[in-house]
Amino acid sequence: MSSKTITPKQALAKAVKKAGGQTELANLIGTKQQNVWQWLNRDGKASARYVSKISEKTNIPSYELRPDIFPAPANDPSNQQQLA
Repeated sequence: MSSKTITPKQALAKAVKKAGGQTELANLIGTKQQNVWQWLNRDGKASARYVSKISEKTNIPSYELRPDIFPAPANDPSNQQQLA
């Protein structure tokens, strides 16, 4: 059984890459690069305050960025494995 779920840290790293870097993501969502660095290197997840903006700007689903706050939709394959 292979899982396609990714960790919040991996989802954030994917968002940073899509944005073109930490500074670019920070500019897109209205925060400082230092905050993005802290989420990646200390917290391991994005601040809940910025998840919607990150998702909107990078098309990374909010449930991948913060699954503790935003549940995966019922039709998501990763959610189906958790229910089985």
